[in-house]
Amino acid sequence: MAARGRHGPGKVLVIVATRTDLLEERPTWGTGAANQVCLRLEPLSDEEATELVLKAGGGKVGEDQASTITGRAGGNPFFIVESTGMLLRDRPATDGELLIPPTVQAMVASRLDGLPPEHRDLARRLSVYRYDFDLEEVSTVAQAGEDELQELIDAEIIVREEIAGSSPRWRFRHEVLRDVAYASLPKRERLRLHTVIAERLQAQGAITWAADHLEAAAHASLDLDPQDRRAADRAADALLAAGDRTRRRMESRSALDFYARALALAGPEDAWGVREARALAGIGEARYWLAEYPASIEALERAIQLGTALEDDWTLALALRFRGDLAINVDADLEASEQLLARSVAAAERLGEPWAIARSLLFSGWVPWTRDRFQDAEPIWRRALQIARDGEDRWAEVRALTSLSINHSQMGDEAEALRLIQEAQELADRIGDQFSVAVTTTQRARVDADMGRVDDAIRQLDVAVGIFGDLGARWELADAMAERGITKREMGLLDEAEEDLGRAIRLSEELGERQLASWTWRALARVSEKRGDQDQAAERFRLAEQAEARGPQ
Repeated sequence: MAARGRHGPGKVLVIVATRTDLLEERPTWGTGAANQVCLRLEPLSDEEATELVLKAGGGKVGEDQASTITGRAGGNPFFIVESTGMLLRDRPATDGELLIPPTVQAMVASRLDGLPPEHRDLARRLSVYRYDFDLEEVSTVAQAGEDELQELIDAEIIVREEIAGSSPRWRFRHEVLRDVAYASLPKRERLRLHTVIAERLQAQGAITWAADHLEAAAHASLDLDPQDRRAADRAADALLAAGDRTRRRMESRSALDFYARALALAGPEDAWGVREARALAGIGEARYWLAEYPASIEALERAIQLGTALEDDWTLALALRFRGDLAINVDADLEASEQLLARSVAAAERLGEPWAIARSLLFSGWVPWTRDRFQDAEPIWRRALQIARDGEDRWAEVRALTSLSINHSQMGDEAEALRLIQEAQELADRIGDQFSVAVTTTQRARVDADMGRVDDAIRQLDVAVGIFGDLGARWELADAMAERGITKREMGLLDEAEEDLGRAIRLSEELGERQLASWTWRALARVSEKRGDQDQAAERFRLAEQAEARGPQ
């Protein structure tokens, strides 16, 4: 929904409700958005709480009763509504005291216990669905239909949601209701129901949803018998597959989550095998795209060590590929990069997997390119392009075309650079991968700028910067920002150029990478020259030389 197209962002309102855990784990979440606001819902004051009790009571709750509920609620509106509802349903004790359970969970458990047995059992079974469910999903876990669901609606356990153009869905009225119902579901029944749901989802190709249910089944199984690892191993396999799928879609944060959960179920580390080696390689790639380079290197080196011991070429082809690229961009060691990438290509060829071969070749082409041996990079990328086309690997095909366009730009062949990047853009639009759209858009902007079409270049770079920012691809964001700064400099927009180039340098320094800084400092020095500030220009050229000395050798 929030993905940007090539022609710029549309308008969309996104509302996210979460607990404080999200911002504790990711303090900067949401701060990259231009128009965003964070609203914290604090506990209700005593006055507000009492007012809510009286409104929820519909005139049937007195001031003294409202005061008692307010004193117990701690400003929690859900506790207030639930306790008021309990007061209206149940009579006070004979001495007039309000029998209010001490917690929301206890109150909800009391409500569930008060249901007829068949309704209570249905609520517990439905609690295996984390968000919502339709009639088909209901039939998977219980012999029930709309009439039985209506009974739970009348009991204020679930609500029905009508969605235009689709069949109705139901959900629990509140997450606490679902949690309490789930807690009362016997673990053996949790294991059975989650497994049944997962098998149905797998048959439908819903790999990530199936993985969630298999994970829940595994936790129930391990609670029943920690020595029985059958469900845990099945869940770890499913979570690995889900991580691989989201990683290939460039959904790096989701991929990291799936991989971490797979490893959490994998058992003792000294017993890890191929599955865990591949998860580590996937973690390394996902962190690479998020420009979390130290963590990426750590995961990749663990994957290489384990993959080598297990002689798993799948792990080695992937992990060596990204470790080799980091040897250029972070370690600034071209010789090490060349060796690592050669090992990656060799592992991919032993594997006989066209996708792995094409992608390892894509990375290996940057070694001669960084050495300014453009003619040596050309056949590597041409071979990668042919293998990607033969294997219908559209992502690699886009990257190969883009790399070749960059190469021809460096060789001064603007016409061929334009032809290649136009082909790459058309393919990126067709496959719908936003990362590929942004990568091709950045290179198209460079070609446009080289050909004097600076206004077109700026429009393209605005789109690319937006997409990379949304995806959290910080290296690519810095690259696109630097290019936009250079283009604005040539347009005479010196203040805007300085801002973009300065942000690109700060990102480069934060990432600890060694490719962008030298030419970005040089571009900033030329901004100073255009301002007539020769002293500042000289200082920036000096910083560019220092950065170049730290760069790949």
